[in-house]
Amino acid sequence: MKVKLGARKAIGLYFLILICIQVIGLLHFLNEPGFHKGIILAIFLGTILPVILGLAFIKFVQIT
Repeated sequence: MKVKLGARKAIGLYFLILICIQVIGLLHFLNEPGFHKGIILAIFLGTILPVILGLAFIKFVQIT
């Protein structure tokens, strides 16, 4: 499944998804604070998830 998007639309969608995920993670952390949980959440949402999402965009979105 290939989806053709313009470069600006693809980048905008990528950053919008990242921002939404960060907000959800922040709200979850504020609801149930904890140092160890916060560190794990920050590592996952700040490093691992953007890389996975970027690889998914490269695989499924053809920028033309």
